[in-house]
Amino acid sequence: MTDAPTMPNIVLFMTDQLTASVLSSYGGRVCKTPNLDRLASRGVVFEQAYCPYPLCAPSRFAMMSGRLASRIGAWDNGAEFPASTPTFAHYLRARGYYTCISGKMHFVGPDQFHGFEERLTTEIYPSDFSWTPAPEERDASDRFGAGVSSVESVLDAGPMARTMQIDYDEDVIHHAVREVYARARSADARPFMLTVSLTQPHDPYITTQAFWDLYEDTEIDAPRVPAIPLDQRDPHSRMLHGHYGQDKTDIDVRATARARRGYYGMISHIDAMFGRLMDALSDSGVSENTLVIFASDHGDMMGERGMWFKKTLFEPAIHVPLIVGGLGIAQRRVATPVSLLDLLPTLVDVSGAPAGTICTPFNGQSLVPLLHGGSKHDPVMVEHLDGGTDAPRVMLRDGDLKLVLSRAYPTMLFNLSDDPFELNDLASDPAASNDMARLLAKAHEIWDLDALAIDKHANQTARTVVNTALQTGRPQVWDFTPGTLAQNSNYVRSGDKFPDVERRSYLPAKVRR
Repeated sequence: MTDAPTMPNIVLFMTDQLTASVLSSYGGRVCKTPNLDRLASRGVVFEQAYCPYPLCAPSRFAMMSGRLASRIGAWDNGAEFPASTPTFAHYLRARGYYTCISGKMHFVGPDQFHGFEERLTTEIYPSDFSWTPAPEERDASDRFGAGVSSVESVLDAGPMARTMQIDYDEDVIHHAVREVYARARSADARPFMLTVSLTQPHDPYITTQAFWDLYEDTEIDAPRVPAIPLDQRDPHSRMLHGHYGQDKTDIDVRATARARRGYYGMISHIDAMFGRLMDALSDSGVSENTLVIFASDHGDMMGERGMWFKKTLFEPAIHVPLIVGGLGIAQRRVATPVSLLDLLPTLVDVSGAPAGTICTPFNGQSLVPLLHGGSKHDPVMVEHLDGGTDAPRVMLRDGDLKLVLSRAYPTMLFNLSDDPFELNDLASDPAASNDMARLLAKAHEIWDLDALAIDKHANQTARTVVNTALQTGRPQVWDFTPGTLAQNSNYVRSGDKFPDVERRSYLPAKVRR
């Protein structure tokens, strides 16, 4: 094992449902994020980063394992994350890192740690199989009743004193900041890997009065692509329209603007919390030896094309921010398409691990060469296996070309360089036939769509049986409840002597840069 001082600290700051395009570092003109802007000005902005899956749990499981969701059975938001699947937390912990998480990772199953040595908060969503979709139901508008976003989340947009999400995120950042200071005081010389994961700006688009007022005199921008008439949308988009209940109400221009304003307010709140964490790193004197990564599990359509939320493979739902700073990394922008699947090999690489440390299968590729000016990278893969689709859908991005493939819906092909808003489907264009054939062949090498559908159905059927049984009689509870934390050891307890008990909590002030 490499000596601890040679291994940098790592902070992964995660959000939920943040689409990249609204941030100023990605061309957004409205959202106010001074702390994220500062990170982007000093680090590497990956301009074309993708989530592995446009749904919370599968995306996070895939990100942590570096494997496609289909490879680990992460079919939907009620799927178990197998304890036998190595994650970046396992690999870093084995390297000698202290691994800790504050916030959500949407773990489902009896293992609620997955390589983290310490959890500072509980999950915000259920950890059992209760969100398993019913595999026999085929009416997508009535499927997935539990945990499904709905049009009410748009109509409810506005300011509130408190919400579940606000309470949760403030608890998350409180414990994360405390943990940074606790590590600085600790005699434990190990480097740390701290994951801080918020639930905002996930719908409903509600923020505090202060962050709502931050946009009082700001003109809220309209979606870049106006609502497309329903009869002109692709079949999957039409299905999602009913799935989210948009067929039962109208989201007008005013409602859209309020939702986008609430979304921006939530992101500004995130930015403030991110700033608190960065200040704690600076105050603790560890900033210079800490790699900071900012990312989101997936995006949000935010009214683009008349669509909302996620569960689609259009860019706003799968294009996520990925910003990396610290360790003397030079400021640059990387246009090469990358994936959150790349984080596991990247973090192992950053830890200084020798080649061959990752001894289990993974689908990502280290981003370290791109951090230092490289340009070569493998094509990007995204999956949407269930939760708003009648059959698995997959996306392959190779250079500027983007292929979307499914057994239930027409194949689509876009050239994102010429058509960034995906308005010109080239699937039937004779001029694109060679590219189409090449990408289809590559996609079929990666995925067996028929087998995916069979495996998904079998897994959901099995989970339904298990969940029914575990809810009968005395319920089986997997939800994690934090106990007494080591970070709280600075309080006065019986037998403690003054002034030692007070002095041990001192942390000398540092000069912020």
